This record gives sequence, C-alpha cells and structure tokens, in this order.
Amino acid sequence: MLANKNTLFMGIDGGGTKCRVRIESGTGQLLGTGLGGTANPSQGLIKVASSITTATEMALKEANLSPSCMENIVVGAGLAGLHLSQYHQLMLSWQHPFKALFLTDDLQAALLGAHQGNEGAVVIVGTGFSAMSLVNGEKSAIGGYGFLMADHCSGSWIGHQAVQAALLDIDNLAEKTLLTAMLEDKFYGNVKDNGCELANALVGATPKDYGEIAPLVFLAAEKQDSVALKILHQSREFIARVIDLLAKTNPARISLVGGIGEQLKPSFNRDFLNKLSQPKQSPEQGAIHFAKAQYQIGNNAF
Repeated sequence: MLANKNTLFMGIDGGGTKCRVRIESGTGQLLGTGLGGTANPSQGLIKVASSITTATEMALKEANLSPSCMENIVVGAGLAGLHLSQYHQLMLSWQHPFKALFLTDDLQAALLGAHQGNEGAVVIVGTGFSAMSLVNGEKSAIGGYGFLMADHCSGSWIGHQAVQAALLDIDNLAEKTLLTAMLEDKFYGNVKDNGCELANALVGATPKDYGEIAPLVFLAAEKQDSVALKILHQSREFIARVIDLLAKTNPARISLVGGIGEQLKPSFNRDFLNKLSQPKQSPEQGAIHFAKAQYQIGNNAF
C-alpha cells in the first residue's frame, strides 16, 4: 500500500482530558494541529468520536484544507485505555471518516514519539498513568489499569487524594489543609465545611473531573500546605519506583511525559533527572510513525 500525493497522515494523542492531533504531508511537513476533548474510550464512543472530529477539523482549518479532506487522511490513533480489549472493540465499531485508521494505545504512541520511532522506555503521567519499555522487540508494560484501580501518581489520583483529604478535614478526622477551602470555592462558593456539598458536586465524577482538581494541589503545595506536599511526594516516589523498574530492562533511553510528569519533573533531584532523556518528538508524531509503518506494510485498517 503506497500513499499517493494527496494522502495526508495524522497522529492522535488521545488522553483522558483532551486529545491532540497533528496533520502532516506525506513528506513529513507539518500542516496543522488541533485540540479536542477526552479521547479515552471509557467515556463512550460518541464522546471520543466527537473529540477526534473536532480536533481534526481544527487542524484542517489551520492547514487551509476542507473538512472533506478527511477521506484522504491515514490516521494513527494512540488512545488512553486502548490496550483493554473492550475499549479496542468499541473503537473498531466506529464508522470513521478517514482513509484508514490504525489503532494503538497512547503508551506506544508516546514511546515512538519520545524516541523518534525507535525503541526505549516511556512513563506517561497525565490524567492517567502507564509505562512501557521496548527493548529488542520485547515490551514490558506497567500500569494502565484505569482510575481508582492503579492510577497512582496521575492527575486523577492526585485530585482524588485532594478530595479525600478535604472530606477528612471537614469531619475533623485528619489534619487541616488549604485544599478544603480551595475545593469549597471551586464547587459551591460560600457554604463552608460541608462535606455533603462536596460529595454531591462530585457524584459521577470522571477521571477528567478529578484531573482538573490536581492544579489545586500544586497551588496548595506552593503555599507549603503539608497535605498537598505529602500527596505530591507520594506521586514522585511512585514515579521513581517505576523508572527504576524500567531501567532494569536496559532501554537505550527513558522519557517522562504528560502534563503531571512535566510539572513534577523540576522537583526531582539531579541523580534522578540524569536517568531521563528529553523526548525527541511528541506523542502525535509517534502516532504518525505508527500509522506510516502500518500503512506501508499493508496491515489491515478499518
């Protein structure tokens, strides 16, 4: 399968909070980028399809191309949670508008991007958490099990820890924290010390919702709030254990990516930072590497 001169390539980095897309020409020239909402299949096919379509239309507009050009785009989609079979099957049911769509998870896309299409290891700490090493064709994966099951250190985990700490503070069962007032202001204004109000505001909350609370923890930590500092310390310790475990597979490079990972990185010590390599490319570019490889060898797409 060969691309003709009209074929475009698009990479999708689909996380729990947002998805980013990048459209390139067949020769690798950047044409446009776009941003959409959550692209985690756990939030349902309708929501994911809408997020990807919105981001694609934004990228096509930036490229001065018509939405009808979607039919010429070969897509590599790295979506959070896609390593779980039920979500992979869900995405296979999508009647997408593209020329071809090759599916993988956000972990492989991030790894290929971080190491410019080559092997290595990557730790994603964004709304969710997952990690993988790829050495001599062998994959070693850690985490990626989903919110509340094993998303330690992620934005959603940090946000959830903040809510738990605030509720314990309100009930006088744990130390006082600035997070309580911050959450009260965020969700219900002037009504103070009401755990039911906070619980009511978060009924049915998603990983994205808890991830949006995480910035409050960083803000409270800047003000030396002991509870916030403890939450971020636990997150850093977990990331350090993961990277030590990945290092045992002897990858050529290890990169830490994702919004929360980037925020935490400056607070690690120099010895830890020396273990890390700066990502060479974005996850969207990694997804394009994946799409081109699959397309050129003629693998089935849908």
